[in-house]
Amino acid sequence: MNQPTRARFAADERMEVLRAVRLFAGLGEKTLLALAQASRGRSLAKGQLIFSQDEPGDTVYVVRRGCVMLVVCTVDGRELIINEMNAGDVFGELSVLTGQPRSTSAVANEPSEVAVLPGPVFLAALEAEPVLMRRVLDVTARRLHASTERERALAFMNAPARLARFLLLLDHQTGVDYITISQEDLAQRVALTRQTVAKTLGLWRRAGWLITGRGKIVLLDRTALSNTAEANVGGDGE
Repeated sequence: MNQPTRARFAADERMEVLRAVRLFAGLGEKTLLALAQASRGRSLAKGQLIFSQDEPGDTVYVVRRGCVMLVVCTVDGRELIINEMNAGDVFGELSVLTGQPRSTSAVANEPSEVAVLPGPVFLAALEAEPVLMRRVLDVTARRLHASTERERALAFMNAPARLARFLLLLDHQTGVDYITISQEDLAQRVALTRQTVAKTLGLWRRAGWLITGRGKIVLLDRTALSNTAEANVGGDGE
């Protein structure tokens, strides 16, 4: 994949980007100014790689616009999308805090812009602003909890349970009557093959639980899907 290119938004724009981020809300002007002046912009085309899993990490990223997917490679070579970063979200901080390699890859899911913060400047801001340190610890703890829940699902839930659980989660998060996602993306989100996802959706479609078509899914029988999501053993596991 091509490397990200430089985005042409000025220091004052980067200041506004950081000021709008919840993580940085209420920080002193001196700290925000230092972060903004040290940052640089990057523009990303859909599918562009920001960083790779296991590479050294010395930068933190803030999404200005667009969407970035955090992806891990499974032991059998498949890619699993574990998180989605949207405008105002911060990512990449874990490697800076621990000094360890990146635990995921980051890829733009659509045309996007990010502000890139040098690790030493980010760490200096943590030392200068105790409230920022507490917020980062809170974000890290919540992400660790989500990671533990995801690993539990992958370890103990069969394929239909994992797929049903994720569809119900998307249905809860969306504000419309349908879910917009491709079968390939679904497979990446729940660590299944595309063939398994297509087969399972086909069975549920014929059972009248949902309707599929052109990258959209409409859930019709949420009770049946909920029951399937709670049936964590046996069946078509992968």
